[in-house]
Amino acid sequence: MNYAEARSKIKTGDLLAWRTLGSGNRFWSWLIKHATGGAHTHVGVAWWFRDRLFVLEARERVGVQMGALSNTGSFDWLPTNIDWTIDLEGFAFSHLGKRYSYLEAVGAGLGFPVHNDEFICSEYAAELFRRADRLHGLKIKSPTPTDLVQYWLDQGVPMTTIRSTR
Repeated sequence: MNYAEARSKIKTGDLLAWRTLGSGNRFWSWLIKHATGGAHTHVGVAWWFRDRLFVLEARERVGVQMGALSNTGSFDWLPTNIDWTIDLEGFAFSHLGKRYSYLEAVGAGLGFPVHNDEFICSEYAAELFRRADRLHGLKIKSPTPTDLVQYWLDQGVPMTTIRSTR
């Protein structure tokens, strides 16, 4: 499905997952895939504001940010059907600008949790889902992007690949 077709179907709180980090980040994509054994290298959470669709995410070199989803290239979409509340939104926005944690990224890839005041993409997304009371069966403290995708697939959520129209 292309982005123009999918845009109106994507809801706030849906999981968005990328198999590559973009043309300038092929090394990081390769490293994440090999360290985690998974297909997905990055995740974010959809958020609507008026008529604009954004992704809330933690990115290397940037930290926690919000960006236009239309600028991100192709991705996989998993409709989570979470109850997005004012409290959840407050948490999401209170962490904008927090630093990206390279130490946690290494820890998640090697299977040992490292916790500090910084985030990796999958940790930020997982914390949003935990606060929405939707990660009952996920026992991993520092999930990888593939762990989150697999969790939602195990819940019976369909995954649709959305092709960029850029």
